[in-house]
Amino acid sequence: MGRRTRLVNLATAGAAAILLAGCALPVVTRVDYEALQTRLHVVEARLQAVESAQGQLKGVLDRARAAVAYVWGTYTFVDPEGRPLRHVLNEAGEPIADPQGVPLVDVTGAGAVAVTNYCGTGFLVGKNGEMLTNRHVAEPWWEDDMSAPLLAAGFRPMFLRLRAFLQEHATGVPIEVLRVDREQDIALVGTIGWTPTGEPLPLHPDPDVLEDGQPVMLIGFPTGLDAIMAKLEMPDRVALESTTGACSYATAERLAELRRLRPTITGGFLWEALPHIVVYDARTKGGGSGGPLLDREGRVIGVNAAYLPEFQGGNYGVPIRFGRLLLEGGGMVANAPTRETPELLVGTPAPNEAPIASCTAERSAQGKRR
Repeated sequence: MGRRTRLVNLATAGAAAILLAGCALPVVTRVDYEALQTRLHVVEARLQAVESAQGQLKGVLDRARAAVAYVWGTYTFVDPEGRPLRHVLNEAGEPIADPQGVPLVDVTGAGAVAVTNYCGTGFLVGKNGEMLTNRHVAEPWWEDDMSAPLLAAGFRPMFLRLRAFLQEHATGVPIEVLRVDREQDIALVGTIGWTPTGEPLPLHPDPDVLEDGQPVMLIGFPTGLDAIMAKLEMPDRVALESTTGACSYATAERLAELRRLRPTITGGFLWEALPHIVVYDARTKGGGSGGPLLDREGRVIGVNAAYLPEFQGGNYGVPIRFGRLLLEGGGMVANAPTRETPELLVGTPAPNEAPIASCTAERSAQGKRR
């Protein structure tokens, strides 16, 4: 018997008791009964509203999960002749590192291709596989201090992998970078060779009416695969780590096959909605970049972009109006590379190519040029 049914039965029994006991005071009893009936109708209406809101919220979350993607990227840098940076080896064939532990790399190195692996979040906004994410996820070298010296020296980036994992697909899907905003940390990407059937997330039609203090939800993959692995039973986790490592592309593939690569949802409140930025306290971490910030109706009001590690009370997103502009052809066409070139992975040992130190890091060191 549900809570509302019990309450209704209790109220009905109370009303009957009042009628039976009210023979001596018929006028007072009738007034009390009518008041009780009024209160009962109010309670029923409130319970129906709560149950309806709970059902709507579940539907919103289910749809949002289906539209949110885990993004994995692997890239390197090549010189003007197209030679990739490789690890420098010592006489024993082992990679050399500087006193700080940063590996030495060079185009003449004899080791494996030196790569950077990173992760992020994206979400469907179009019927043909279009997704919004951050520009620093679509172009991880953008405004990146570690990449700046290489770019200044004439090296150019090259994707070895750029893929998205959606709930409806058991493997990672190649994606391409379509358009980027010139100043804002937001980009439009799209799937290659496969079109998702999932519904795109609706964009808020009038973000100018957002109110400070309204509830919001943030969906993504904060901490990358770390949070996903933490949800596994210990035997399953040990078995997975023994075959793929704790955090690798193979780990992501296996989790997707098991239907365990599900985004994390956090809630909070919107505290500022400025023309160029939105501020909220829904928690996030590295890996959550590019995730959608939703209102209670499931409409996107922003794209998660940054957080302060030392202060979880204020996280920052790009207002969704900039995403709408990209969908309408605004911004600018992305510069190359916009797609993966997996040929460079051929001959690269998996232990050197796949794992990264921690899935919580969106960017890991490429290495130091010799």
